[in-house]
Amino acid sequence: MRIIKYIFIGILFVLFSATNVSSQTQNDLPKNLILAFKQGNCENLSNYFSDRIQLSIQDKEGSYSKSQAKQILDKFFRDYPPTDFKKKHAGGKTGARYATGELITKKGSFRLSFLSKKQNGKFIIHQLHIEKD
Repeated sequence: MRIIKYIFIGILFVLFSATNVSSQTQNDLPKNLILAFKQGNCENLSNYFSDRIQLSIQDKEGSYSKSQAKQILDKFFRDYPPTDFKKKHAGGKTGARYATGELITKKGSFRLSFLSKKQNGKFIIHQLHIEKD
């Protein structure tokens, strides 16, 4: 578990170090993605999922299909109804982006981070981590 966290942090560091110095819009996240996190809308959120996604939610992690990840996240949002999502940092380079933020729920705050890669002109989430703040 800790090894995967360190690997993910390493990936984030490498991506952060390789960030292009370009327009701010390159690092902006799609508004619908942010809104999906704020509302806990798994249907819209799953539109950004890869066919296989590495999902880590509160010490439970694994590689899941898009539909399995959607169900797991739906259960999380039912248990912890979101009230807001605040992007803390986003970056990356051409073809890959990452973001970190705070997911505020009725039962507390969580650190949320994800890694996305460009596929067919659209950024697709490959890794999503949610852990208690």
